[in-house]
Amino acid sequence: MAAPRPWADLPTDIVLEIFRRVPCAIDRVNMATACHSWLAELADAPAAPPQLPSLLLPSADVTGVYCYLSGRRDHNKFTALTGPRHFGSYDGSWSFLAYGQTHGHRLLNIRTGESHAVPDVLEDDHDDQIHSMVILAATLSFPPDRLNCVAAGIVTYQPDADAPRRRHFAFWRLRGEVASCNVVPDPLVGHGLELEDVVYHNDSFHFLSQGEDILECTLFLDGDGAVLGVVADLIRFQNAGRSRSYAEFVRARYLVASRGELLMVVRFAPNPHAPTSSFKVFRMLQQQMPKDDKEEEDVDEYPRCWSELDTLGGRMLFVGRACSRSYEVDQYPGFKDGVYFLDDGCFYDDEMMFRGVNERQYPCNDIGKWSEGPPPHVDGYFPEQGPSHNSPPAWLLP
Repeated sequence: MAAPRPWADLPTDIVLEIFRRVPCAIDRVNMATACHSWLAELADAPAAPPQLPSLLLPSADVTGVYCYLSGRRDHNKFTALTGPRHFGSYDGSWSFLAYGQTHGHRLLNIRTGESHAVPDVLEDDHDDQIHSMVILAATLSFPPDRLNCVAAGIVTYQPDADAPRRRHFAFWRLRGEVASCNVVPDPLVGHGLELEDVVYHNDSFHFLSQGEDILECTLFLDGDGAVLGVVADLIRFQNAGRSRSYAEFVRARYLVASRGELLMVVRFAPNPHAPTSSFKVFRMLQQQMPKDDKEEEDVDEYPRCWSELDTLGGRMLFVGRACSRSYEVDQYPGFKDGVYFLDDGCFYDDEMMFRGVNERQYPCNDIGKWSEGPPPHVDGYFPEQGPSHNSPPAWLLP
Protein backbone atom coordinates (compact mmCIF):
# COMPACT_ATOMS: atom_id res chain seq x y z
CA MET A 1 0.00 0.00 0.00
CA ALA A 2 1.40 3.35 -1.01
CA ALA A 3 2.32 5.78 1.75
CA PRO A 4 -0.04 8.76 2.06
CA ARG A 5 1.20 11.92 0.38
CA PRO A 6 2.20 14.54 2.98
CA TRP A 7 0.55 17.42 1.12
CA ALA A 8 -2.84 15.71 1.38
CA ASP A 9 -2.93 16.60 5.09
CA LEU A 10 -2.14 20.30 4.72
CA PRO A 11 -4.43 22.49 6.86
CA THR A 12 -7.35 23.89 4.91
CA ASP A 13 -6.34 27.52 5.52
CA ILE A 14 -2.91 26.87 3.98
CA VAL A 15 -4.45 25.15 0.95
CA LEU A 16 -6.81 28.10 0.47
CA GLU A 17 -3.95 30.60 0.78
CA ILE A 18 -1.94 28.73 -1.87
CA PHE A 19 -5.04 28.64 -4.05
CA ARG A 20 -5.54 32.39 -3.64
CA ARG A 21 -2.01 32.96 -4.97
CA VAL A 22 -2.77 30.96 -8.12
CA PRO A 23 -4.69 33.49 -10.26
CA CYS A 24 -5.03 31.49 -13.48
CA ALA A 25 -8.27 29.49 -13.78
CA ILE A 26 -6.50 26.68 -15.68
CA ASP A 27 -3.81 26.39 -13.02
CA ARG A 28 -6.51 26.34 -10.33
CA VAL A 29 -8.23 23.40 -11.99
CA ASN A 30 -4.92 21.56 -12.21
CA MET A 31 -4.21 22.26 -8.54
CA ALA A 32 -7.66 21.17 -7.35
CA THR A 33 -7.50 17.88 -9.28
CA ALA A 34 -3.97 17.04 -8.12
CA CYS A 35 -5.22 15.80 -4.77
CA HIS A 36 -8.65 14.40 -3.75
CA SER A 37 -8.61 16.10 -0.36
CA TRP A 38 -7.77 19.46 -1.98
CA LEU A 39 -10.64 19.04 -4.44
CA ALA A 40 -13.12 18.86 -1.54
CA GLU A 41 -11.53 21.72 0.38
CA LEU A 42 -11.50 24.04 -2.65
CA ALA A 43 -15.08 23.41 -3.73
CA ASP A 44 -16.24 26.69 -2.14
CA ALA A 45 -13.04 28.69 -2.65
CA PRO A 46 -13.31 32.29 -3.93
CA ALA A 47 -13.48 32.64 -7.70
CA ALA A 48 -10.37 33.37 -9.72
CA PRO A 49 -9.77 36.98 -10.83
CA PRO A 50 -10.88 37.88 -14.36
CA GLN A 51 -8.66 36.29 -16.98
CA LEU A 52 -5.98 38.48 -18.58
CA PRO A 53 -5.11 38.36 -22.30
CA SER A 54 -2.88 35.50 -23.40
CA LEU A 55 -0.14 35.85 -25.99
CA LEU A 56 -0.49 34.02 -29.31
CA LEU A 57 3.09 33.49 -30.44
CA PRO A 58 3.54 31.85 -33.85
CA SER A 59 6.52 29.65 -34.67
CA ALA A 60 7.43 27.33 -37.53
CA ASP A 61 4.70 24.71 -37.09
CA VAL A 62 2.52 25.71 -34.09
CA THR A 63 1.15 28.79 -32.36
CA GLY A 64 1.76 28.79 -28.61
CA VAL A 65 -0.72 30.29 -26.13
CA TYR A 66 1.15 31.91 -23.23
CA CYS A 67 -0.80 32.82 -20.11
CA TYR A 68 0.31 35.98 -18.28
CA LEU A 69 -1.52 34.92 -15.11
CA SER A 70 0.73 31.83 -15.08
CA GLY A 71 3.98 33.69 -15.55
CA ARG A 72 3.75 33.28 -19.36
CA ARG A 73 3.42 29.50 -19.17
CA ASP A 74 2.51 27.79 -22.45
CA HIS A 75 -1.00 26.45 -21.80
CA ASN A 76 -1.86 25.27 -25.29
CA LYS A 77 -0.69 24.96 -28.88
CA PHE A 78 -2.73 25.42 -32.04
CA THR A 79 -1.56 23.93 -35.31
CA ALA A 80 -4.62 25.39 -37.10
CA LEU A 81 -3.39 28.94 -36.37
CA THR A 82 0.06 28.45 -37.89
CA GLY A 83 -0.70 29.59 -41.44
CA PRO A 84 -3.04 32.60 -41.15
CA ARG A 85 -1.98 36.19 -40.48
CA HIS A 86 -3.50 37.69 -37.32
CA PHE A 87 -4.78 41.26 -37.66
CA GLY A 88 -7.03 41.78 -34.65
CA SER A 89 -8.70 40.34 -31.56
CA TYR A 90 -12.00 40.78 -29.74
CA ASP A 91 -13.31 39.76 -26.32
CA GLY A 92 -14.43 36.16 -25.97
CA SER A 93 -11.48 34.56 -27.84
CA TRP A 94 -12.33 36.04 -31.24
CA SER A 95 -9.46 36.50 -33.67
CA PHE A 96 -9.32 38.20 -37.07
CA LEU A 97 -7.31 36.06 -39.51
CA ALA A 98 -6.19 36.29 -43.14
CA TYR A 99 -5.83 32.70 -44.38
CA GLY A 100 -4.28 33.81 -47.66
CA GLN A 101 -2.15 36.61 -46.15
CA THR A 102 -3.69 39.22 -48.49
CA HIS A 103 -7.13 37.61 -48.79
CA GLY A 104 -9.31 34.98 -47.16
CA HIS A 105 -10.16 37.26 -44.22
CA ARG A 106 -12.26 35.65 -41.47
CA LEU A 107 -13.32 36.14 -37.87
CA LEU A 108 -12.71 32.95 -35.86
CA ASN A 109 -13.53 32.02 -32.29
CA ILE A 110 -10.44 30.11 -31.23
CA ARG A 111 -12.23 28.36 -28.35
CA THR A 112 -15.45 27.27 -30.08
CA GLY A 113 -14.49 27.14 -33.77
CA GLU A 114 -17.35 29.44 -34.81
CA SER A 115 -16.35 31.68 -37.71
CA HIS A 116 -17.68 34.47 -39.92
CA ALA A 117 -16.62 35.64 -43.36
CA VAL A 118 -14.93 39.04 -43.62
CA PRO A 119 -14.88 40.97 -46.93
CA ASP A 120 -11.84 40.89 -49.21
CA VAL A 121 -13.01 43.88 -51.27
CA LEU A 122 -13.73 47.56 -50.67
CA GLU A 123 -16.28 49.83 -52.34
CA ASP A 124 -15.18 53.41 -52.94
CA ASP A 125 -17.93 55.77 -54.08
CA HIS A 126 -15.38 58.34 -55.22
CA ASP A 127 -14.36 56.26 -58.24
CA ASP A 128 -17.43 53.98 -58.23
CA GLN A 129 -15.21 50.89 -58.20
CA ILE A 130 -14.60 47.77 -56.14
CA HIS A 131 -10.99 47.24 -54.99
CA SER A 132 -9.23 44.28 -53.44
CA MET A 133 -8.17 45.21 -49.92
CA VAL A 134 -5.82 43.90 -47.26
CA ILE A 135 -6.95 44.41 -43.67
CA LEU A 136 -4.15 45.52 -41.32
CA ALA A 137 -6.14 45.91 -38.09
CA ALA A 138 -9.81 45.37 -37.16
CA THR A 139 -12.23 45.48 -34.25
CA LEU A 140 -15.97 45.16 -33.55
CA SER A 141 -18.58 47.49 -32.09
CA PHE A 142 -20.35 44.67 -30.21
CA PRO A 143 -20.06 40.87 -29.88
CA PRO A 144 -20.76 38.97 -33.13
CA ASP A 145 -24.12 37.61 -31.94
CA ARG A 146 -25.56 41.14 -31.66
CA LEU A 147 -27.68 42.37 -34.57
CA ASN A 148 -26.01 45.78 -34.45
CA CYS A 149 -22.48 44.38 -34.58
CA VAL A 150 -20.35 46.25 -37.13
CA ALA A 151 -16.63 45.89 -37.81
CA ALA A 152 -14.15 48.66 -38.55
CA GLY A 153 -10.58 48.42 -39.68
CA ILE A 154 -7.48 50.00 -41.12
CA VAL A 155 -6.99 48.64 -44.63
CA THR A 156 -4.70 49.09 -47.59
CA TYR A 157 -5.70 48.97 -51.25
CA GLN A 158 -4.48 50.06 -54.66
CA PRO A 159 -6.76 52.63 -56.36
CA ASP A 160 -5.45 51.62 -59.79
CA ALA A 161 -2.70 49.45 -61.26
CA ASP A 162 -0.11 52.24 -61.42
CA ALA A 163 -0.87 53.92 -58.08
CA PRO A 164 0.86 53.20 -54.77
CA ARG A 165 -1.09 51.40 -52.09
CA ARG A 166 -3.29 53.65 -49.97
CA ARG A 167 -4.21 53.25 -46.30
CA HIS A 168 -7.80 53.96 -45.33
CA PHE A 169 -10.50 53.21 -42.79
CA ALA A 170 -13.25 50.75 -43.68
CA PHE A 171 -16.53 49.41 -42.24
CA TRP A 172 -18.46 46.21 -42.84
CA ARG A 173 -21.13 43.94 -41.40
CA LEU A 174 -20.29 40.40 -40.42
CA ARG A 175 -20.99 37.99 -43.27
CA GLY A 176 -21.07 40.99 -45.61
CA GLU A 177 -19.32 40.67 -48.96
CA VAL A 178 -18.11 44.26 -49.42
CA ALA A 179 -16.59 46.82 -47.06
CA SER A 180 -17.15 50.57 -47.40
CA CYS A 181 -14.87 53.56 -46.82
CA ASN A 182 -17.48 56.23 -47.43
CA VAL A 183 -18.26 58.79 -44.73
CA VAL A 184 -19.88 62.23 -44.53
CA PRO A 185 -18.23 64.67 -44.71
CA ASP A 186 -15.04 63.49 -46.41
CA PRO A 187 -12.19 63.74 -43.87
CA LEU A 188 -9.05 65.68 -44.61
CA VAL A 189 -6.08 63.68 -45.84
CA GLY A 190 -2.40 64.48 -45.77
CA HIS A 191 0.75 64.29 -43.71
CA GLY A 192 0.14 63.31 -40.08
CA LEU A 193 -3.33 61.90 -40.77
CA GLU A 194 -2.12 58.37 -41.57
CA LEU A 195 -4.06 55.92 -39.38
CA GLU A 196 -2.34 54.25 -36.41
CA ASP A 197 -5.11 52.54 -34.44
CA VAL A 198 -8.87 52.13 -33.98
CA VAL A 199 -11.10 51.51 -30.95
CA TYR A 200 -14.86 51.48 -30.34
CA HIS A 201 -15.74 53.92 -27.55
CA ASN A 202 -18.93 55.76 -26.55
CA ASP A 203 -20.98 54.47 -29.52
CA SER A 204 -18.39 55.50 -32.15
CA PHE A 205 -15.26 54.16 -33.79
CA HIS A 206 -12.22 56.31 -33.03
CA PHE A 207 -9.27 56.24 -35.43
CA LEU A 208 -5.97 57.62 -34.14
CA SER A 209 -3.68 59.35 -36.65
CA GLN A 210 0.10 59.60 -36.64
CA GLY A 211 -0.38 63.30 -35.92
CA GLU A 212 -2.29 62.26 -32.75
CA ASP A 213 -5.64 63.62 -33.91
CA ILE A 214 -8.77 61.44 -33.84
CA LEU A 215 -11.29 60.69 -36.58
CA GLU A 216 -14.56 59.88 -34.79
CA CYS A 217 -16.96 57.84 -36.95
CA THR A 218 -20.57 57.33 -35.87
CA LEU A 219 -22.57 54.69 -37.72
CA PHE A 220 -26.32 54.80 -38.37
CA LEU A 221 -28.07 51.44 -38.80
CA ASP A 222 -31.52 50.37 -39.89
CA GLY A 223 -33.71 47.91 -37.99
CA ASP A 224 -31.91 44.94 -39.52
CA GLY A 225 -28.46 46.22 -38.58
CA ALA A 226 -27.53 47.40 -42.08
CA VAL A 227 -25.30 50.47 -42.24
CA LEU A 228 -27.26 53.44 -43.59
CA GLY A 229 -24.43 55.95 -43.29
CA VAL A 230 -21.33 57.02 -41.39
CA VAL A 231 -20.78 60.53 -40.04
CA ALA A 232 -17.15 61.49 -39.47
CA ASP A 233 -15.74 64.22 -37.26
CA LEU A 234 -12.02 65.02 -37.32
CA ILE A 235 -11.09 66.07 -33.76
CA ARG A 236 -7.91 68.13 -33.67
CA PHE A 237 -5.70 68.21 -30.59
CA GLN A 238 -3.84 71.34 -29.59
CA ASN A 239 -0.69 69.59 -28.34
CA ALA A 240 -0.70 66.65 -30.73
CA GLY A 241 2.31 64.87 -32.22
CA ARG A 242 2.70 67.33 -35.09
CA SER A 243 3.68 70.00 -32.53
CA ARG A 244 5.14 67.85 -29.74
CA SER A 245 8.79 66.87 -29.84
CA TYR A 246 9.68 63.45 -28.44
CA ALA A 247 13.22 62.60 -27.37
CA GLU A 248 13.08 59.08 -28.86
CA PHE A 249 11.79 57.41 -32.00
CA VAL A 250 8.03 56.75 -31.86
CA ARG A 251 7.53 53.05 -32.56
CA ALA A 252 3.73 53.04 -32.25
CA ARG A 253 0.64 54.80 -30.90
CA TYR A 254 -2.40 53.08 -29.43
CA LEU A 255 -5.86 54.03 -28.17
CA VAL A 256 -7.16 52.37 -24.99
CA ALA A 257 -10.58 52.75 -23.39
CA SER A 258 -10.03 52.88 -19.62
CA ARG A 259 -12.33 53.93 -16.78
CA GLY A 260 -14.76 55.55 -19.18
CA GLU A 261 -12.20 57.70 -20.99
CA LEU A 262 -9.76 57.40 -23.88
CA LEU A 263 -6.04 57.02 -23.33
CA MET A 264 -3.30 57.36 -25.93
CA VAL A 265 -0.25 55.17 -25.33
CA VAL A 266 2.95 56.17 -27.16
CA ARG A 267 5.68 53.55 -27.54
CA PHE A 268 9.34 54.55 -27.93
CA ALA A 269 12.67 53.08 -29.02
CA PRO A 270 16.15 54.69 -29.27
CA ASN A 271 16.04 54.25 -33.06
CA PRO A 272 13.89 52.43 -35.67
CA HIS A 273 15.96 49.23 -35.38
CA ALA A 274 16.17 49.07 -31.56
CA PRO A 275 13.74 47.28 -29.23
CA THR A 276 11.11 49.11 -27.19
CA SER A 277 12.59 51.28 -24.44
CA SER A 278 9.73 53.24 -22.83
CA PHE A 279 6.13 54.43 -22.95
CA LYS A 280 4.15 57.59 -22.28
CA VAL A 281 0.42 57.55 -21.51
CA PHE A 282 -1.93 60.49 -22.15
CA ARG A 283 -5.62 61.04 -21.40
CA MET A 284 -7.96 62.92 -23.70
CA LEU A 285 -9.29 66.15 -22.21
CA GLN A 286 -11.69 68.86 -23.33
CA GLN A 287 -10.02 72.25 -23.77
CA GLN A 288 -10.71 74.77 -21.01
CA MET A 289 -13.04 77.68 -21.69
CA PRO A 290 -11.15 80.56 -23.38
CA LYS A 291 -10.21 83.80 -21.62
CA ASP A 292 -9.91 85.96 -24.76
CA ASP A 293 -10.74 85.95 -28.48
CA LYS A 294 -7.38 84.47 -29.52
CA GLU A 295 -7.77 81.53 -27.15
CA GLU A 296 -11.35 81.07 -28.36
CA GLU A 297 -10.06 80.64 -31.92
CA ASP A 298 -7.56 78.03 -30.70
CA VAL A 299 -10.29 76.08 -28.90
CA ASP A 300 -12.51 76.17 -31.99
CA GLU A 301 -9.72 74.67 -34.09
CA TYR A 302 -8.31 72.35 -31.42
CA PRO A 303 -11.17 71.39 -29.05
CA ARG A 304 -9.24 68.61 -27.28
CA CYS A 305 -5.80 68.11 -25.79
CA TRP A 306 -3.66 65.21 -24.60
CA SER A 307 -2.60 65.39 -20.95
CA GLU A 308 0.28 63.14 -19.89
CA LEU A 309 -0.36 60.91 -16.88
CA ASP A 310 2.17 61.07 -14.06
CA THR A 311 1.32 57.49 -13.11
CA LEU A 312 -0.75 54.60 -14.45
CA GLY A 313 -2.81 54.82 -11.25
CA GLY A 314 -3.33 51.10 -10.71
CA ARG A 315 -3.77 50.14 -14.35
CA MET A 316 -2.34 47.29 -16.39
CA LEU A 317 -2.52 48.15 -20.09
CA PHE A 318 -2.25 45.48 -22.79
CA VAL A 319 -1.59 47.31 -26.07
CA GLY A 320 -2.06 46.07 -29.64
CA ARG A 321 -3.58 47.36 -32.86
CA ALA A 322 -7.38 47.60 -32.50
CA CYS A 323 -7.36 45.35 -29.41
CA SER A 324 -5.83 47.27 -26.47
CA ARG A 325 -7.39 46.63 -23.06
CA SER A 326 -7.12 48.08 -19.54
CA TYR A 327 -7.27 46.07 -16.29
CA GLU A 328 -7.28 47.08 -12.63
CA VAL A 329 -4.23 45.93 -10.67
CA ASP A 330 -6.12 45.55 -7.39
CA GLN A 331 -7.99 42.56 -8.85
CA TYR A 332 -4.75 40.63 -9.40
CA PRO A 333 -2.69 39.87 -6.26
CA GLY A 334 1.02 40.12 -6.93
CA PHE A 335 0.69 42.18 -10.11
CA LYS A 336 1.80 45.80 -10.51
CA ASP A 337 1.07 48.72 -12.85
CA GLY A 338 2.59 48.42 -16.31
CA VAL A 339 2.18 48.33 -20.07
CA TYR A 340 2.31 44.90 -21.73
CA PHE A 341 3.25 44.98 -25.40
CA LEU A 342 3.87 42.65 -28.33
CA ASP A 343 5.88 42.91 -31.53
CA ASP A 344 3.71 44.68 -34.13
CA GLY A 345 6.38 46.63 -36.04
CA CYS A 346 5.32 44.97 -39.31
CA PHE A 347 2.17 47.13 -39.22
CA TYR A 348 4.08 49.76 -41.19
CA ASP A 349 5.30 47.32 -43.86
CA ASP A 350 2.65 47.28 -46.59
CA GLU A 351 4.57 44.72 -48.66
CA MET A 352 5.27 42.05 -46.05
CA MET A 353 2.15 39.96 -46.70
CA PHE A 354 2.75 40.03 -50.48
CA ARG A 355 6.13 38.29 -50.24
CA GLY A 356 6.74 34.60 -50.69
CA VAL A 357 6.48 32.34 -47.65
CA ASN A 358 10.26 32.06 -47.26
CA GLU A 359 10.73 35.81 -47.69
CA ARG A 360 8.18 36.93 -45.11
CA GLN A 361 9.82 37.79 -41.80
CA TYR A 362 7.28 38.91 -39.20
CA PRO A 363 9.38 39.94 -36.15
CA CYS A 364 8.30 38.27 -32.91
CA ASN A 365 10.91 39.20 -30.28
CA ASP A 366 10.05 42.78 -29.19
CA ILE A 367 7.61 41.57 -26.53
CA GLY A 368 7.55 42.51 -22.86
CA LYS A 369 6.34 44.76 -20.07
CA TRP A 370 7.19 48.36 -19.29
CA SER A 371 7.06 49.29 -15.60
CA GLU A 372 6.91 52.89 -14.43
CA GLY A 373 9.31 52.14 -11.59
CA PRO A 374 11.10 53.75 -9.97
CA PRO A 375 13.15 53.48 -12.01
CA PRO A 376 11.14 52.99 -15.23
CA HIS A 377 12.31 49.88 -17.08
CA VAL A 378 11.40 47.26 -19.67
CA ASP A 379 11.38 43.51 -19.02
CA GLY A 380 11.79 41.71 -22.32
CA TYR A 381 9.96 38.42 -22.88
CA PHE A 382 10.96 35.82 -25.52
CA PRO A 383 14.02 37.78 -26.73
CA GLU A 384 15.34 34.72 -28.61
CA GLN A 385 12.11 34.15 -30.53
CA GLY A 386 12.78 34.06 -34.27
CA PRO A 387 10.60 35.67 -36.95
CA SER A 388 7.46 34.01 -38.27
CA HIS A 389 6.75 33.37 -41.94
CA ASN A 390 3.01 33.83 -41.44
CA SER A 391 1.98 36.24 -38.70
CA PRO A 392 3.06 38.71 -36.02
CA PRO A 393 2.17 37.87 -32.40
CA ALA A 394 -1.38 38.64 -31.25
CA TRP A 395 -3.45 38.89 -28.09
CA LEU A 396 -6.07 36.27 -27.23
CA LEU A 397 -8.68 38.30 -25.34
CA PRO A 398 -10.70 36.54 -22.62
